[in-house]
Amino acid sequence: MLVLGVESSCDDCSAAVVKETASGPILKSLVRRSQDALHGPFGGVVPELAAREHLLQVRGTIQEALDKAGVGPADLDRIAVTRGPGLVGSLLCGFSAGKALAWREGKPWVGVHHLLGHLNAARFKDPDLPFPALALLVSGGHTHLYLAKDWTSLELLRKTRDDAAGEAYDKAARVLGLGYPGGPPVDDCARRAAKAAEPFTPPRFRDGQPAWSFSGLKTALKLRVEKNPRLATAGAEDAEVQALCRSLQEAIAAWLLKPIPDIAREQGAKSLILSGGVACNSELRERAALVAEREGLVLAIPEPKFCTDNGAMIAAAGAKLPLEAGFGLNADSDLRLGA
Repeated sequence: MLVLGVESSCDDCSAAVVKETASGPILKSLVRRSQDALHGPFGGVVPELAAREHLLQVRGTIQEALDKAGVGPADLDRIAVTRGPGLVGSLLCGFSAGKALAWREGKPWVGVHHLLGHLNAARFKDPDLPFPALALLVSGGHTHLYLAKDWTSLELLRKTRDDAAGEAYDKAARVLGLGYPGGPPVDDCARRAAKAAEPFTPPRFRDGQPAWSFSGLKTALKLRVEKNPRLATAGAEDAEVQALCRSLQEAIAAWLLKPIPDIAREQGAKSLILSGGVACNSELRERAALVAEREGLVLAIPEPKFCTDNGAMIAAAGAKLPLEAGFGLNADSDLRLGA
C-alpha cells in the first residue's frame, strides 16, 4: 500500500510517501519545510504567519514528495492528512489540500490525529513492538503519557497541567538569547557544560494528584536571569549559561521520566515509546534508555527526523486507520483521540 502523508498542524509543512508492507512502513520520500527563520525573531510561532506560509508551501511540498518517491497521484492507494489538534489556520491548509487531491484523483483518504502520528513514528524502527506500551509524547505543544494497546488505540494516563515541556525549552532559549526553536541550542549548551547549575525544584500540587507542570520551571529560570542580567546576552559559549542549560535539561528529563517505572508496573507495560520533538533531546533519550533497561521495557525512540512534525508519521498512522466516508469531515484544532 502506497500512502501520501501530509502534516501542517503548526509551523512545519511536510509531506511524505510511505509504502506500508507486512513487515512495517518503508519511507520512500520525506519533505519538510521549516518556518524557523520566519518565526525566530518573535521567539515563537505566530499563527497567522504560519498559516500564510503554509498556503505558499503546501502544493510544492506535496509535489516534491511525490517526485522524490518517483510516483504520481494515480499511484497512491490512499492519502492521510493531519486533522488536528493544532493551529486551525495551519491545519486547514494541509487538510484541505489533502482532501482536494483525494477528491480530484478519486483516492481513499483518512484524517489522522496528530499524536497518533507521533506514536506511529516509532513503527519505522520498531514495527513489531510488544504491547501494551507506554507512549510518552512530548513536544512544544504536548506533554502526554498514554497507554497504547496497539498502534491505533491510546488511553490518556497523564498530561501537563499547564505548559508543555517543549515550551519550557523555547522560553529558556528566548530568555538566554539562544534563538528559536529552543530545544537544539539548549541541548548543545547543556552537553558542553562542565557542571550543572543549582538544581530546579520539582513542582508540588496541593491536591496530591499526579501530573506534570512546566510553567514554574520557566518562571524559575527567568528569575535566575533577572538576578544575573548578563546571562541574557552572554551567549552559548558562556560557562554559566551552559551550566544553567544543563540544570534545566536534567530537570525536564528527570521530571518526565520519574513516574514511568510505577505506571509501567501498574499497567503491565512491555514497551516504552518516546516520541515528539522533545524526544530529540540527548539527555531525555539517554535517561529513557536507562529507565527502560532497569524496568525490562523495550524502548522505541524514532530517529530525530521522525520525532519532529513530519508527513511520514501521518502516512504511517493513516495506513492503520479506517478510511473516511465522503468529504464532509473538517479540520479540528481541539481534536481529541477517538473523536
